[in-house]
Amino acid sequence: MNVDEVDYKGYKIVASAEQDDTTGLWNGRYRILDNDGIVVYESFATALNEEGKAQEAANAEARAWVDGDAAKLSGTTE
Repeated sequence: MNVDEVDYKGYKIVASAEQDDTTGLWNGRYRILDNDGIVVYESFATALNEEGKAQEAANAEARAWVDGDAAKLSGTTE
């Protein structure tokens, strides 16, 4: 499993992809940590067929959360 760690606008984003044993799809998982290393938000992106794409989706959603762009988060109807 690859794990990306990037600093973004004062937060640390940790993103990875985990394969679901039942469906075989990849879930992009992300955590957003503050300057003290405390998790302020954690979620999953929409499941996808490819590990790399799932990880990219997790990174994109994490950045959207930091930016306050709820329309780009999975499960939102905005």
